Amino acid sequence: MLNLYIHELKKLLSTPALWVFVLLCLAFNISNFPRWLRNADFDTSTPYLYNVFETHNTTEIGETYITALNLSGRTADRMRAKYAALQYTADAAATFGYSYASYFGTPTQLMHINLFHGVAGVLGRLLMQGMLLSALLALLAVGYEQINNTEHTIYATKTGRRILRHKIAAGIVAGVGAYALLATITLAAYFIMFDFSGVWGSSVSSGFNYIVNIMGTRPFTTWRSFTVLSYFLASLSLGLGLVICFSLMGVIIGSLSKNGYIGFLMLVLVNAVCFALPLVIPRHLYAYFIPFHTPIWLWWNSHLWFTDGSVITLWRNFELWGLGISLLTLAALCVLAVKNFEKRNIA
Repeated sequence: MLNLYIHELKKLLSTPALWVFVLLCLAFNISNFPRWLRNADFDTSTPYLYNVFETHNTTEIGETYITALNLSGRTADRMRAKYAALQYTADAAATFGYSYASYFGTPTQLMHINLFHGVAGVLGRLLMQGMLLSALLALLAVGYEQINNTEHTIYATKTGRRILRHKIAAGIVAGVGAYALLATITLAAYFIMFDFSGVWGSSVSSGFNYIVNIMGTRPFTTWRSFTVLSYFLASLSLGLGLVICFSLMGVIIGSLSKNGYIGFLMLVLVNAVCFALPLVIPRHLYAYFIPFHTPIWLWWNSHLWFTDGSVITLWRNFELWGLGISLLTLAALCVLAVKNFEKRNIA
């Protein structure tokens, strides 16, 4: 059985298009590093002057969001409860003086965005590429025999049908491996250009770091204490979970589709629908907040991970709930898709 898995993995890794895509991603990532920031005045030793959390009133934030979204009933109550809980976190941050951390000094917010932002940041771009690669590799793994016109030979027997399980394992491993390779090379180049050695132990909730939204400028408040290093590692781990989610999506759609191109279009369509749902659901409804916990929205809002989630969620730790439910749901659908495939008429 192990030989079958290794054979399927070798087929994926020997695909020239995979390595061309990886090289293009690496070239894009490195060429888009913010070189202009190298001239910024980084100060990793001077603390922030004020304790911004001493006057941070999270209740006001919740009430502003309730008014902006016209929330009422249990939806408004849920939003109030989230920000009431956040006040305890802010008070603890004030007590421990996280605000005084120097981070990168004045350029801190720009440096934080350039690394952690979901769309504009290095980690966000890496995650987008990893999700796309993992989905494509899963589609290729499941549809390899169809592409090479060998499905009637391979899947003619019961044993041949079960090879799909090895294809799925190989597809997921290849996707995770491609993401790890992209992340390792890209981040190594990034940290050579920008020296983080003096800030890894700094609090990510430094007064130099802040969030800008409809509330104006407010402190970067996380549910638990994070240093820059622990926040970085937590973000990478959560990103890995989303990469696996997209692998599972590729498996599910690939096992249902007899054409790889149609499978890819279906993958795009599913995520486009999830992305568009908040645009059509009235904002005052409980259901409005559900799509923001799907994998595509978790990537888009990855700069809000481990924070209150701003206006997009009613729950603390929205990213962990969203990832956990997505993984469980997709894993269950994957099992059903495999069982359906093993019983399906290939003709």
